[in-house]
Amino acid sequence: MAHVTWLPFELHPEAPPEGIPRDVYFGRAPSDRIQSHLQSIADSVGLIMSQRDVIINSRRALGAAEFARERKRFGDMHQALFKAHWEGTGKLEDVDDLVRIGSSVGLDAADLRSAIEADRYAEVIDGNRRLATSVGIDAIPACATLPRWRSARRCGPRPSRPAGPRRAAPAHGR
Repeated sequence: MAHVTWLPFELHPEAPPEGIPRDVYFGRAPSDRIQSHLQSIADSVGLIMSQRDVIINSRRALGAAEFARERKRFGDMHQALFKAHWEGTGKLEDVDDLVRIGSSVGLDAADLRSAIEADRYAEVIDGNRRLATSVGIDAIPACATLPRWRSARRCGPRPSRPAGPRRAAPAHGR
């Protein structure tokens, strides 16, 4: 039997907290193709997927999940975060929404807010990103096997990226 451990991976650390419009990041036509492709996959398996028009910076949500992990609530929080993001009931870059989501799974609202605002899990998030990129992971979802991530690969379909270099995001902290 395999044991699965979800690790944080900040997919778009270059995105400012308010996000980057998808059309700016990918271009209008590629953005439409990606959205259509992902929606068809979701529809084929009965998932609700309400995509937003921005690429978010997930750092705050990853920190909230690590907070939950320390309190043995990771599974519930992970599920609630995915549901909020994909069903459009919460913005994962918004501290108030993250606190509301965390409270719904039994986390202390004031402690969670403090952890998010202080970026308490920065080392965990940054360290896991460095480890992932060191073994070739640059997209999600991805899978790795131990020991020391001997084998790593992307899991599932991956939308194509636009040709040429990515457009630079505005320079804003994390």
